[in-house]
Amino acid sequence: MSLNRSRSTKLSDDKEKIHIIGAGPAGVSAVETLRANNFAGEIHLYSAEDSPPYSPAALGEYLLQDEEDILFWKGRNFAEKYHVVEHRNEPVIELDPENNILTSRHSNYHFDKLLIASGSSLHISSVITGHDKPGLLNFKNLSSTEKIKALAQEKGQEAQAIIVGGGFIGVEIALCLAQLGIKPSVLNRRGWIMPRLLDKETASYVVKDLESQGVNVLLNTEGNEFLGEEEITGLKTTSGQILQGDIYIAATGVKPNIEFLDGTSIKTDWGIPVNSRLETNFDHIYAAGDVALTRDFFSGELKSHGLHPVAVNHGRTAALNMLGQEQQYQPMLSMNSLKELNFKLMVVGELNGEVLKKEGEGYLRKIYLQEDRIVGFVLLGDISASGIFLSLLKKKTNVKDLKDKLLNSDFNNSYLTSFI
Repeated sequence: MSLNRSRSTKLSDDKEKIHIIGAGPAGVSAVETLRANNFAGEIHLYSAEDSPPYSPAALGEYLLQDEEDILFWKGRNFAEKYHVVEHRNEPVIELDPENNILTSRHSNYHFDKLLIASGSSLHISSVITGHDKPGLLNFKNLSSTEKIKALAQEKGQEAQAIIVGGGFIGVEIALCLAQLGIKPSVLNRRGWIMPRLLDKETASYVVKDLESQGVNVLLNTEGNEFLGEEEITGLKTTSGQILQGDIYIAATGVKPNIEFLDGTSIKTDWGIPVNSRLETNFDHIYAAGDVALTRDFFSGELKSHGLHPVAVNHGRTAALNMLGQEQQYQPMLSMNSLKELNFKLMVVGELNGEVLKKEGEGYLRKIYLQEDRIVGFVLLGDISASGIFLSLLKKKTNVKDLKDKLLNSDFNNSYLTSFI
């Protein structure tokens, strides 16, 4: 895609000011990269939350136990360590890209270069009436996770939780709550769990494990209306069933946080389209993380990847380009795993094409091929071969002569010397 770019000129001889909207993995990675490459100017970091930068990937573990070292994985003193001007609890509400003006809910600020790394938020389908009533929580940020933790402690064990959405996040929060003694029910409108990530067969393993851990899985079930006046007291499904709980959580999907760009000349779609340098249609304004639409490894289409490693890579690439270095973003693969299951599970790449499969007790290996090249794989139970499959996939190696070996349990890195 070609973007018509607008150029900016520095307005003063003062120290260069780089402002970063978002204190997640992309924003943090950008800060570290800037300082590691001797950027001596000002760095301003904006966050809608009143906390130091934390790892969203660690929220599940934090819900189960107070592991602050894991949650605040860069330290509570991140801003001091990297000489960052923090703007906590100060969301950005407007942007004037032509005049380099950023408006938060507190003040206006001038920037020389800008990185938009504002992340994404969970959203509930608007077709469910009453979704805006008080009492509906999500599991995408620290403040909401704190509320879930407090409610779980207040209600005690045997409390009921209703989770609307059976995707990755819905399943993760269900497993975490079950380990706390909460009894969660997960609604999924499709006939299998995590449909965007798993095929039906692999999903059946996950459902069995969820149920063994005390999770009530409700497939082919869709919410229709949240009941209650001043707060939510129940959820009515499209079939007329009434589900009641002590905790109600929305996990139906995520949406990039780009509302503050409405009415600006920054081009947006589902997120913010960027080029291989992570530039928007303004060459001094970059985007990274969940809001950035970058090229997919396989299709080449622009999409939001929503993965921690991708966000870190984005932040580093954008920062280097801000410093004048020619850094091209290399598309990354989609890789997912759930830590809270009783078995190891890794899902990588695209799950379509010719399928090679081997299944046993607590064991599943699926290799997806297109034109004799690996495009994706599922490893359940034994994931020891993930490294070699990943290498073959990334290098787009023709594995025609390896087809009868790929499913063997002893298939390991010794095969690489002959074929890569």
